[in-house]
Amino acid sequence: MKREKGIHILLDLHGCDAEKLDDSIFLNNLIAKVLRESGLKSFGTLYHKFSPMGYTSVTLLAASHISIHTWPEYGYMAVDIFACDDREKALKAAETIIDALKPRRVRKIMRLRGYVFKEEVPVPNEERIG
Repeated sequence: MKREKGIHILLDLHGCDAEKLDDSIFLNNLIAKVLRESGLKSFGTLYHKFSPMGYTSVTLLAASHISIHTWPEYGYMAVDIFACDDREKALKAAETIIDALKPRRVRKIMRLRGYVFKEEVPVPNEERIG
């Protein structure tokens, strides 16, 4: 039995093609491809194309969410993937985004979320509230 409740993946993609980062059709199709290839189930996507440039979207998943934010003028995209149902699906979603954008540099942070301990113990370096 898994002890965590989900996986949270943060991607910083540097050196991406500025035209792709400002193309809402490309990015909407990328989100559809991510969902199709990863098997994550979506309840819908909200997105906004900024003027003069930039894009942001949030896709509500049955298992949580995917958000994308772009800064074409810097060749940069920030991605947030949180999935509660399957670590492999979340990792596939991240891989699909990276493959489509082919950034020159990727910073990936992965955290297990909602880790369930057998006994109540403090988590090192994290503040406990309540």
